[in-house]
Amino acid sequence: MCPILGHELDKKRGNVFYDIKISYLRSDLSGTLFEGQVDTQIIKGKKLFDHPVSMDICEICARLCQDRIKERVRNHYSTELFFSEYHGRYFSFEIQNVRAERRESRDLMQDLEDIRNGIQIVHASDMEKWDSENKRERRRQSRESAVRRLEKKLLENGYESLEEHSTDRRHADKWLGPERIAELEQMHLLKEKEKKEQPVQLSLFDMEAL
Repeated sequence: MCPILGHELDKKRGNVFYDIKISYLRSDLSGTLFEGQVDTQIIKGKKLFDHPVSMDICEICARLCQDRIKERVRNHYSTELFFSEYHGRYFSFEIQNVRAERRESRDLMQDLEDIRNGIQIVHASDMEKWDSENKRERRRQSRESAVRRLEKKLLENGYESLEEHSTDRRHADKWLGPERIAELEQMHLLKEKEKKEQPVQLSLFDMEAL
């Protein structure tokens, strides 16, 4: 029950979606034939709320909270707006198509029309997916690098060289498992044995001393 609206909130949940149209000076084209080119991009399907809320709230916010949305976008692009105002690096934004929806909808025909007009179209949900995949890939690469470093340490110094409550010991137990640890330990012992069995090579100085 909402005391302000005087009735029970709609159990259906959604979000407030909006599009951001930005125009910016292509600084990477300075010194080329295309210097001064201004590109336009529309980011579609940005969300006002971090999680779904009642559609009653969404519909009210879609009507009354557009200033809040504009301020949020202004803060996000504060650096670009600063350089535009004080250094002549053109940048502007416009909030479009604020709507309350249960889930993001896409207008393919409008996207195609915008693209034909030279506007770059990006959907916020796609950007979030790409960011998530990139973060997952970076974590995977970081983990693989840490595992290689840890395996090298075990191969060179043995499992027992890791202090009992150290981070390396915990990571070895968690990441490698008993079978891989045993395999590396066996390789380490074999390597140490080979070192001990290698013939000692006397230097010329040693031979003269004998």
